[in-house]
Amino acid sequence: MPSPFHPTNWSKACASWIHEIHIAFDPPTPVDPGRGGLLRLMRWSTPRVAALVVLSFTLHCTRPPMSIPSPRGGSRNGTKPADAQAYVEEGMASWYGGNGDGFAGRPTASGEIFDPEQYTCAHRTLPLGSFVEVENLENRKRAVLRVNDRGPFIKGRILDLSRQGAQELGFLGQGTTRIRLRSVDAMGLPTPLDPAVDPSNPFVVQVAALSDPKNIEVLTRELENTFGVVTLQDAGTRGGRSVKRLRVGSYTSRQDAEQTAEQIARLLKDRGVEPFVTRQQ
Repeated sequence: MPSPFHPTNWSKACASWIHEIHIAFDPPTPVDPGRGGLLRLMRWSTPRVAALVVLSFTLHCTRPPMSIPSPRGGSRNGTKPADAQAYVEEGMASWYGGNGDGFAGRPTASGEIFDPEQYTCAHRTLPLGSFVEVENLENRKRAVLRVNDRGPFIKGRILDLSRQGAQELGFLGQGTTRIRLRSVDAMGLPTPLDPAVDPSNPFVVQVAALSDPKNIEVLTRELENTFGVVTLQDAGTRGGRSVKRLRVGSYTSRQDAEQTAEQIARLLKDRGVEPFVTRQQ
């Protein structure tokens, strides 16, 4: 057997060692990431996941901030709540305070003197001092007015505007128009309002407004026999005629007042009387 130190053996050992070096430094064969082991999969997916995270963060930071409503449903920067949060009513409106109708300079239901040049209005049940935005549905003009009086006392109408209010809404010449009102605050922003809640100012049923003392006495006696105490309120009509408003009851519930109004309407159906619900003041 040749000696391990024989030159031939050295040659073979050297050749084998060089072959192993070639194997060790051969470039790695490309491997499919899905079959190359966990480490290769992580190396392949990390930059892609990072790119997705950066994109998501960028989109989030550049998105406009969400508008969060205040407890009232609005804010002073112009955000308005839905009309569902405010008291809304539609119907016919008229105006008063013109020359010769006798209302200018007289006390309103709130106690202040009526000035036709102010933005005020009369409503049967809304709290005195509350504000309403009134829209003329025929021309879309709007105005904010303050409730300081009671009325209108004509069937089929829901609001009486001052002369200035009617002029602002563009129906001064025609006398009446169809309107939509909603409760607002002093800044004109919609605000919740329940016209049934005003315990210091109960509902009453106004039966009629009469000037003849005999008719007042007869109707008062008849109403008292069925519905209890009748109160009389001094008032004036267009043209300055003095009348007595005959009123029945004092109700904290509007539903109770409406039921009484229906009963009185049935009782007096042949006399052209049209009772309606309003406030004591």
